[in-house]
Amino acid sequence: MKSLYVVLAILPATVLCMNCTGQADGNYEIGCRSYTICASGKSNIISCESGTAYNTDTGKCDDINNIPPPCGVMKDCSALDNARYADTDNNCRSYYTCNGGTFVGHNFCPANLVFNEENQACDYPDNVRAPCGTKV
Repeated sequence: MKSLYVVLAILPATVLCMNCTGQADGNYEIGCRSYTICASGKSNIISCESGTAYNTDTGKCDDINNIPPPCGVMKDCSALDNARYADTDNNCRSYYTCNGGTFVGHNFCPANLVFNEENQACDYPDNVRAPCGTKV
């Protein structure tokens, strides 16, 4: 049941553009391939070009070779099914997507959540089996 609440809480934020009213100027909704800049209450979504990703050190899109994991790591999807997979090298706090044997990119889970491969969504650790969670 907690999983359903997590999905319902995250879905509106991903479908609608971020409302920057009352937010401090800065970067929000940060993912590896895009982020939102709030400035003077207005939002601007920035999509990184091919071969670049979000660099947390600079706060901008940068060459993928300059970026630490998970965003700077391209995953081999050639033998994987179309699905999302936990980034175990990031303690499952992010996941990556494979489609047609091609790596599509990384996404982050909200704070205190990990990726649950069984339900293909971010979830509470006590609902997720090892190595990502604590469910037995």
